[in-house]
Amino acid sequence: MGLSVPSAGDGTNVTQTVAGDTVRRVVEGAQYLYVRIDHPAYNQGPADLYVSAEVYDDDMSRVTLQFDQMATPPTLATTYAPADATYLLVGLKRWRTLHFFLPAARLGHGQNHGTDFRFSARGVAFRAIRVTVQKPEGFDETSGVDPEILRLVTVMRAPGMEVTFGNDANPADAALFKALSVTSVESYVDWAGVEPEKDCWDWSRWDKQVAVLQGAGLKWVPFLIAGPAYATPLWFQKSPDSVVYRCLEHDRDSKVQSLFNPALRPQVERFVRAFAERYRDTGVIESLLLGVTGIYGESIYPAGPEGGWTARLTGDYHNHFGWWAGDPCAVQAFRKAMRDAYGRVRRLNAAWGTAYASFDDIATFHPDRAPNDRARADLAEWYQQAMTDWSLFWVKTVRKAFPKTSIYLCTGGDGHPALGADFTAQAAAIARYGAGVRITNEGSDYTRNFTLTREVATAVRHYASFCGFEPASQVDAAGIVARIYNATASGARQLHDYTPNTLCCGLKPFENFRNHARWLVPRRPRVGTALYLSREAWALEPDANSRSYALARTLRDATDLDFITRRSLADGHLRGYTALVLAASPVLEPASAEAIERWVRRGGHLIAATHPGEVLGGRLHDLRAWRERLFATAQPAGMLLRPELEGDAPARWVLRIGSEQDEGWVTGDWSHREKGHEWPEIQGATMRWSGARPGVLLPVAPGVAHTVRVSLSVPGRALGPRGIAVTVNGRPVGAITKGGRQVCVFEVPTEFLGAQRVARLEWAVTTWRPSDVTPGNGDNRDLGVSVQHVEVVRAGAGHTPPQTARLRFVLDEEVLAPLQRAVGRGKTTFLPELADNSPLIAMLLPEGIDGRLDRRYATETDDGVLWFDAGEARIWQAASFPETGRLLH
Repeated sequence: MGLSVPSAGDGTNVTQTVAGDTVRRVVEGAQYLYVRIDHPAYNQGPADLYVSAEVYDDDMSRVTLQFDQMATPPTLATTYAPADATYLLVGLKRWRTLHFFLPAARLGHGQNHGTDFRFSARGVAFRAIRVTVQKPEGFDETSGVDPEILRLVTVMRAPGMEVTFGNDANPADAALFKALSVTSVESYVDWAGVEPEKDCWDWSRWDKQVAVLQGAGLKWVPFLIAGPAYATPLWFQKSPDSVVYRCLEHDRDSKVQSLFNPALRPQVERFVRAFAERYRDTGVIESLLLGVTGIYGESIYPAGPEGGWTARLTGDYHNHFGWWAGDPCAVQAFRKAMRDAYGRVRRLNAAWGTAYASFDDIATFHPDRAPNDRARADLAEWYQQAMTDWSLFWVKTVRKAFPKTSIYLCTGGDGHPALGADFTAQAAAIARYGAGVRITNEGSDYTRNFTLTREVATAVRHYASFCGFEPASQVDAAGIVARIYNATASGARQLHDYTPNTLCCGLKPFENFRNHARWLVPRRPRVGTALYLSREAWALEPDANSRSYALARTLRDATDLDFITRRSLADGHLRGYTALVLAASPVLEPASAEAIERWVRRGGHLIAATHPGEVLGGRLHDLRAWRERLFATAQPAGMLLRPELEGDAPARWVLRIGSEQDEGWVTGDWSHREKGHEWPEIQGATMRWSGARPGVLLPVAPGVAHTVRVSLSVPGRALGPRGIAVTVNGRPVGAITKGGRQVCVFEVPTEFLGAQRVARLEWAVTTWRPSDVTPGNGDNRDLGVSVQHVEVVRAGAGHTPPQTARLRFVLDEEVLAPLQRAVGRGKTTFLPELADNSPLIAMLLPEGIDGRLDRRYATETDDGVLWFDAGEARIWQAASFPETGRLLH
């Protein structure tokens, strides 16, 4: 009586029967159970309350409570104040009673849905909830987690790697984390939280946190943040010294402080100095994480989204991915940089094709509105260098205050120039001050994590520094294992995770952590292959970024590889690699080209490839003589890779286009993988946009007719005047003559297949550009149709369940030979217009310990080979190197 449990939004719950009793269970996708107190005896606060909840322990979940605590005025922090208790459900299959103490409850219905407190309890079933002013018998709010539960969840692993959970910990959490082999707890220590009024410092929250961690034998990772809207005190934001980022897209202000503002620097120094005076000598700090700018604190410019918790101090503000260099301080900084670079305005005008009367006439501009390529590159390079310089200022400031403490710079994103983070440049700049990098962009997919973190991991090895990895958000059970492998196989020193990923999402994520945590030890990978990331090209062609990463995902399946950039190349770090892949590089700086040539002449193998219509290093610089010295000029005289089917062809086979499954099966002109939003009824649907001549390899049985079905969406513009011709092995099987989403069926007679067991399905499509269709759309891709899946069925096998098939690719050495050239002691292989043929490039890599495209990944270390099976989410180690396998799909 007097309590109600609403069901909506993040507190959605359903009625069920569990162990013979009626319960309310928090549904999948929700996190909370909200409770409203309506009893007349509890209509006015403050009141010290005790809450008891009967729950069924049938899965892994961490249960905590947040309540609306009395404060004047109420804030978001007091409306969701944490109770000092944590309970861990571990699947004991019995009822348990959980107690919480709520000091000074406001009883003002201030939480979502007009409630007074909420349980954070994903998937938990509640049988009864009681609220009283009397302490329950036997309840001790300082007792922590049940020792028996701690014994059940204890994780043993060798020391050496930092494992950090976020955010914050009460005494029960701290005891639990210690049992899990966690070494430290991260806290968001923002400037606004400790200096709400100028010169009025409040460290009470963090004093309490330090005491908790010291009592549990844990270390602390304070995330020191100043600059983001939520982390900058309102007194400074309202002062004349405040300057915020202004976007070049809309000429509108953010509420994130501009790094170009000189008045911000002394405030950062004050904040860091005050924190150091309080906590430097406590002995509790494991490392310091620096939150220097951006929406959350990474060393990147604002990138959205609008709203959310980062607007808690200021309210919603203008916030999106884009270019943030329109504020007056940024304009002044750009003018100075161009004056320093060119000296005289006539030199700048000659380079840019402009007619400025003086440097004072120059203003920042959106790259898409740049006068020419040189001007665009100059702005993008300055913009990224400004972020590196700002990061270096922070590191130097913190190092002065903390001479001996480990420092991590927090960075994020995917390296897009608009974000500002040149990972290699940042790592190189701060390594001189003994600082490393924490990159915050991981998810659940291993190859995606690899591509987003490997530049950082490579750079810190080159510059004798260190790194840590953090997820961007939620990670699933398989992702727990993928992240452990990526960290240890990359040589990372730190693995960060958010507590709910391991403890609040069911038993499987926890079991995966517990069973694989033993692999979290420091390692140094031995890597002989490198991929060149042409950051100089990304300024002019941002999609070259995604093309590079797409290629890297395939190459990583065949071998381990590092990422080299112009900075590491200039510093001599190409030494030690035997092969270098150069693709998606329409811009290549002359100094980089010369360094690559020297490396080839000393014995390296350069594998270079271009996209259709692209000239390697053909923009901004004249590298014609360099190309003539290094590369053969022949065109492929036939198929370089001949596909062969492994085993018998399945009677029925389905290829999900846009999934990892399509690797190697798609040929010709395709864009990158995307979500299949046009197929909402298919959970997890994926797709790819085609270009003009897309194709798919089909496993077939000779001597039998087959039926091919293609699920696709056809824009009317892709039909052209005669529709879309469809062929199998070059022979017409039909045409697509209408637009819209559809399933097209094509009959393939026996004689079209001959003795082949791999057939080629191809389309001839009229391409179009989204930028030509929709005003303001920046997508300049030449697109055709979007394809969701392709199915091939042997005659008479229409009701057979789909089966899998695998391809083996055989390299035709006679076709390859004219594309190769000896250069000094090394050689080059040039693949014109074949940069999208990632299996071919993978086949050309040096033979190593893996060699198969099978979603099994290998890393050579000092003590053997560390393997990861992405399909089974499993890590294991082999003491010796197996024979190189064939390249499979």
